Amino acid sequence: MTAPSRPAFRVDTSVCSGCKACQIACQDRNGLEAGRLWRRVYEVAGGDWHSEGAAWRPDIFAYNLSLSCNHCEAPICAEVCPSGAMHTREDGLVLLNEDACLGCGYCGWACPYGAPQLRADAGVMSKCTFCVEDLDEGRAPACVSACPVRALDFESGMPQEAPPRIDPLPDPELTRPALVLKAHADAGRAHDRDLDIEPGLPHGLREWSLVLFTLLVQMAVGLSVGLGLVRPWLGPVAGTAGQILVPSLTLVAMAVSALHLGRPRNMIRAVANLRWSWLSREILLAVGFLGLGLWAVVTDAVLVRQWLLPVSGVGLLVGMSRVYMLRTVPVWNRVRTQVGFGVTGFLPGLILPAVPLLMEKGAVAGWAASSVWTVGLGLAIWQRSRFYGAYVRRGV
Repeated sequence: MTAPSRPAFRVDTSVCSGCKACQIACQDRNGLEAGRLWRRVYEVAGGDWHSEGAAWRPDIFAYNLSLSCNHCEAPICAEVCPSGAMHTREDGLVLLNEDACLGCGYCGWACPYGAPQLRADAGVMSKCTFCVEDLDEGRAPACVSACPVRALDFESGMPQEAPPRIDPLPDPELTRPALVLKAHADAGRAHDRDLDIEPGLPHGLREWSLVLFTLLVQMAVGLSVGLGLVRPWLGPVAGTAGQILVPSLTLVAMAVSALHLGRPRNMIRAVANLRWSWLSREILLAVGFLGLGLWAVVTDAVLVRQWLLPVSGVGLLVGMSRVYMLRTVPVWNRVRTQVGFGVTGFLPGLILPAVPLLMEKGAVAGWAASSVWTVGLGLAIWQRSRFYGAYVRRGV
């Protein structure tokens, strides 16, 4: 049986007037509130004025680009979705099952086109559906029908060859979008450093809970490793307190992470996509680390607290790092970025068991150890604000 043809949007930026009729039609057709747009019309502008003798001449260009979800052949939104809510239909349309969505926003991070949008009233993500109900009945999507100059159209049967790389859009090989784009005459200049794009892509993050989650978990892992190294020299009270602190920090971190979800009641679905999603794997690794931490407290087994727990923690750090190593987010997808992200949280936990030991050596040593720990904690918080801030400030 032949698979259905893959629908694709066709955009001719050489004739688009920027009237935003497509954007308004989409908003009206889907009942979207102000600020939530499944299709956006961007103005891409650049160039400058140059002096020629006594005269100044402009070298300025501007054109419009209408974008929505491109229903990619390799949709990273569906790959990373931990609940499996984002999925691909047989004909290639990428759709969202709101009943299964956690509202974690991970699909929105990963999409290089900023397509998934948070539906704040329901706490779930939302996105362009290609007006699938109309499409199934043989009608064009609302945005296509509304375009007065036919700059926007659609076709059934995406060409097999990969679309060319056109700045300022991301490399199409990253996700292979169902987008047939006729470039504006000035599109070749859209790689300019001073390029201006209005409005900017939606890159918001509800980040404070993520800052706390990553910091507390990484501190717990560092503490588990530190206790494994110095536990023989700690007193029984300090050693037991430290061991209890490991699962306590992890449990608090996991509770805080739930505050990031738009629909916490769907948390049970967070490990539904272990095959592809590193977020699903991170959650499973965190649960395993928490379980071993509790086991170490209850049994005080040397094998668990000195070997299994620290090794499990290092595995959790690797999984946490992989969550952010997205091929579509270059600002995060760097080894040195990930090392800095993990180490700055790990070190305060690693140092913590040494504080009571040095305090026994005298006030000066204790004060110095406490100061080092405080500075390390402050550095970790600062680094996280830069890490998430780099994403929010990134370009197209």
